[in-house]
Amino acid sequence: MSKPFIAIAVLAFFTTSAVLAEAPASPEDCLKLAFDIAQAAENKSLPNEELDKVEEMLMKMESHCDARQFTEAAAVASDLKTMIAKE
Repeated sequence: MSKPFIAIAVLAFFTTSAVLAEAPASPEDCLKLAFDIAQAAENKSLPNEELDKVEEMLMKMESHCDARQFTEAAAVASDLKTMIAKE
């Protein structure tokens, strides 16, 4: 894949998922958001240290999703998006 295409895909992901990041309505929506963030991180080709941190934060987010703590999950999602966008 070309870098411009990846950049556009990541930008589209952040634009379309911004609404979901505010407050997922169900565990399924929450886990879908986590999956989408994981895909964006994978497409970004982050360094191993960053990938480890993203993975750790995704596990935390998924725990919040399972516990129906959607506000907390959205906060982690926001942090993840910021981290991925920096790289």
